[in-house]
Amino acid sequence: AEASKAKLADASVTTSAQASAEGQLFGSVGLRDIAEALNPGGNNVHKNQVILGEGPLRNTGEYDVVINLHADVQTTVKVIVVGDK
Repeated sequence: AEASKAKLADASVTTSAQASAEGQLFGSVGLRDIAEALNPGGNNVHKNQVILGEGPLRNTGEYDVVINLHADVQTTVKVIVVGDK
C-alpha cells in the first residue's frame, strides 16, 4: 500500500465528458471512471478504493479525490474534468 501511495503522490488525471457551455456534465464522472483513468499509469486502483465525498462529479473543473489504498493508507489525487467539444 505504501508503494502504491508513492506512485500516486502528486498524480493527476484528466477525464472528459460531454458538457454544456456552462460546464454542467450530461451525465457524471463516477468511481469507475476515475479508477480507469488512474490505471494506465501502472497503478492498480479499484473503484471501491475511490472516495467521492459528495457523489459523482457533475461539473467540469478540478477535484481532489481521496484514494483509500489500505485501512491506514490514503492519498489524494487531482482529477480534472473537461468538457468534450
